[in-house]
Amino acid sequence: MLAPKEKTQKLLVIFLCFWVAFFEGFDLQAPGIAAKGIAETFVLGQVQMGYVFSLGVFGMLFGAFFGGRIADYLGQKCVLMLSVAIFGIFFALTAIAPSVEVLYVARFLTGLGLGAAMPTMISVVGDEATEANRGKLNSLMYCGLPVGAIFVAGLAICFQDISWQTLFLIGGLTPLVLLPFMAFILKDKPRTAQFEQAGQQDVAVPAMTDVLFKEQRYKRTVPLWFGFFFTLMINYILISWLPNLLMEQGLSKQEAFSIMLIFQVGAVIGTLGLGYLLDRLKLWQVAMIIYVGLAIALVLLFSSQVIPLLILAGLMGGIFSTGGQSILYGISPIFYTGSGKVTGVGTAISLGRLGAMTGPLLSGKILALGLGATGILWASLPAVVISAVAVTVLSRYKIGDKA
Repeated sequence: MLAPKEKTQKLLVIFLCFWVAFFEGFDLQAPGIAAKGIAETFVLGQVQMGYVFSLGVFGMLFGAFFGGRIADYLGQKCVLMLSVAIFGIFFALTAIAPSVEVLYVARFLTGLGLGAAMPTMISVVGDEATEANRGKLNSLMYCGLPVGAIFVAGLAICFQDISWQTLFLIGGLTPLVLLPFMAFILKDKPRTAQFEQAGQQDVAVPAMTDVLFKEQRYKRTVPLWFGFFFTLMINYILISWLPNLLMEQGLSKQEAFSIMLIFQVGAVIGTLGLGYLLDRLKLWQVAMIIYVGLAIALVLLFSSQVIPLLILAGLMGGIFSTGGQSILYGISPIFYTGSGKVTGVGTAISLGRLGAMTGPLLSGKILALGLGATGILWASLPAVVISAVAVTVLSRYKIGDKA
């Protein structure tokens, strides 16, 4: 039974991580909402817009990879605060970029900060969780991301004349308000110190290959990487291109943004609902629910022009793509223990970011070839199958009675 002070501290940490995720969601969704305005301002074609989307994700890849490693040495508080400062400042600077080259650099550096924040947050929440509440706590934190995306989509719907520059200034400057709260709430303790206090003798941060592959951990690392890569690939195709694809299918701007809003509502439902199921079902059962639902959503989104079906598909897409991503985030700390935990989580997320970068680029190429939404659908479905197999394989390694 936790003392009241410890319980309050735990709730404050989860609440703070929720708001970091909220602003990540804002910053991740805003480029998709603002894509048309950015393209008009800088005179960019579809392939160049693919670069705008993917450079941010490319920065996330490096941020997740190195941020997790650095956090194992310097501590989570330092890295998380620095990450928020970086993505806030450079997201705001995107709004005043004088050239496309500066735009590209700002997108990359924004992604660098976003990428470093996520594995650190996941580790922070993982340290607060038990096997019985891991899914719940992770979902409470991670649902901040779709809530932030809903907020920016709502702004675009309610204020249709709002400029993309204003969206980027709002999304960049407001996260900086979190920094003093983070300084007060988070504990500034390197992970090695945690193991010293626990009485463990070997507190050195292990080599990266040891964290990932030693003692047959490759059997967990490799499928986790595949699950992250292909799940995030699909999720970022939808986040980045869905509004434009819907408008190309004949929907108005407001209809397309409304379905994107419904997509993010589905993301909240999926994050919370699938987190609840993760605490009660076997992982392979959750995986089947996620990827069968996602396949159905993709077929409807990319082949239908009927508004009610598109609304349903948008809701399902959010539930199963973002919800599936949140499940991967929730389970990833299980497979790595000791002082290399953030390294393990960070490398998995960096592979996911590689998939997230590949998705928008691949979609841009497919559209440039004139293959349209059908081409994107046929590129996405094999990724769904691979993800389902990978996460199902991981089920045998899940800690607890359900494994």
